[in-house]
Order: sequence, then structure tokens, then C-alpha cells
Amino acid sequence: MTYQVAGKPEIAELHAAFEVFTAATASLEREYQLLREQAEELRRQLAEKHVALMTSLERQRRLELQTLRQSKLAAMGEMAATLAHEVRNPLGGMELCTGLLIDELREQPSGRRLAEQIARGIQDLNHLVGNMLEYGQLREPVFAQVSVDALIDDSLAMIGPALETGVAIERVGGRDVHWRIDRGLLTQVLLNLVRNAGQAMGDRGTLRIEVGADARELCIVVADSGPGIPASERETIFDSFFTTKQRGTGLGLAVARAAVLAHAGTLALEPSSEGARFVIRIPVRRPDAGESR
Repeated sequence: MTYQVAGKPEIAELHAAFEVFTAATASLEREYQLLREQAEELRRQLAEKHVALMTSLERQRRLELQTLRQSKLAAMGEMAATLAHEVRNPLGGMELCTGLLIDELREQPSGRRLAEQIARGIQDLNHLVGNMLEYGQLREPVFAQVSVDALIDDSLAMIGPALETGVAIERVGGRDVHWRIDRGLLTQVLLNLVRNAGQAMGDRGTLRIEVGADARELCIVVADSGPGIPASERETIFDSFFTTKQRGTGLGLAVARAAVLAHAGTLALEPSSEGARFVIRIPVRRPDAGESR
């Protein structure tokens, strides 16, 4: 058999064809790698969009539940305000009559004690009704220069019958402090805090009220020697309708915080080695035109 050896032109053609094949292969490999990267990027984008879609659906579900809850709360608020208005009038008459009865029974200790228990019950109901009304229609504050010491005196006088005789009251500072506040709203705040402290302590303990002020803010601390508030409840105690008491609406602290916020201030539960320590901070406010001075 005879073989024909390829000449130089044939070798050159083969070499050229091999180079073309090699270049084409390299180009295909680059395109394949690019397609792989594009496919990976598309998978990543698809996964992100899936997560975003699930998050959006979950957010929409939460918003729908929140809207439903708010509509229920609004309906409850309207109903509570209506009931509160209806209840407040007879309560006023009952309170007046009970006060007269207590005076008439001053010579009969056992009867007087029963009348005083009735008076405390009426005061509790009045407090609940007041919280419902305040929660349903918190008004705009009317600012005026107020003696903080007198404000605390009046609040303690109003809440006095609800505190057990074994509760000692300590006052620190505030004797010469005057501040631009809404007296009615801040009284409501103090009534709620002092009442909660009294209920937490029961028949013995110490209620401490501290007042301090500087050029920037007024600070009022209401602290008690009760059992304190569990860590699991500290984030929710200011929520509307949250309560751990057998009796109560869960509106007291929500109303108190709203009233302090109306003063551009803060109401917070601060760490304490004993009991609960609530701190009110209200920034200084300059008189505006038309405000009482």
C-alpha cells in the first residue's frame, strides 16, 4: 500500500483549521460560563422576589389583622364612652349621698366603715369611667403655669381613700417648682400611677414621689415598694386594654402615656431595685400667644 504524505500547504490548512476550532471552543466555553452566571443570577433574583413576595403577603396579612383590630377597638371605645357618660351621672349622686352618710355615721364605727368601703368602691368606678372617657376622647392640653407641689397634693388628696392606711408616702423635692402643663391631664396621670402603686403594694408599703427640674425638663418619679413588674410584661404594660388585674380595663397606663405625650414628654418604666419606678419627663414649654400665663 502506498501512502501520500501531506505537503506543507495541507499542514498549514490543518493548523489553521485547528486554531479556528480551538478559538470556537474557547468562545463556546466563555458563552457557556456567561449563561451559567446569568442563570445563577436569575435564580438568585427569583429567590429574592419569592422572599419579598412572602414578606409582602405577611405584611398585608398583619395590616389586615391590625385594621380589623383597630376597627374593633374603635367600636369598643365608642361603646365604652357612651356607657361611661350614662354611668357617671348616677355615680356622682351616689358619691354625694355616701359622703353625707359617712358624716352621719361618725358615732357608729362599724356602720361608718361599711359606708367608707362603699365610698371606695364608688371612687374605683369613677376612676374606671374617667379612664374610658379620657381614652375615647383625649383632648388637646391647655397649658398654664402650675405649682407641681400643689398638683401632687391635690392628686394625693383625691386618691387618698383608695390607699390603705399602712402605705407610707414619701415626698422628695418639688416644693418650689412651677411648670407649664395641663393641670387636669397631669392629675389624671398621677392618679393612675398612684392608684396602680397602691394596688401593687396592698395594705403596706412605701409610695415615693420625687420631683426635679432644670432649665430643660420637669421630672416626676412615682415609685413603690411592691413586687415590681415582670420582665415579660414590661413591653406591653402601656398597651391599651392590657391588664393583669382581675378588675380593671387596662387603660390606666395607656391614658397616662397619651396625656404625657400630649405634653411632648415621655412616660417610662425604669429599672429599680425594688417595686416599680415610673418616670415622667416633660420638656420646658414657652408661652404661646393666647395661652394662659
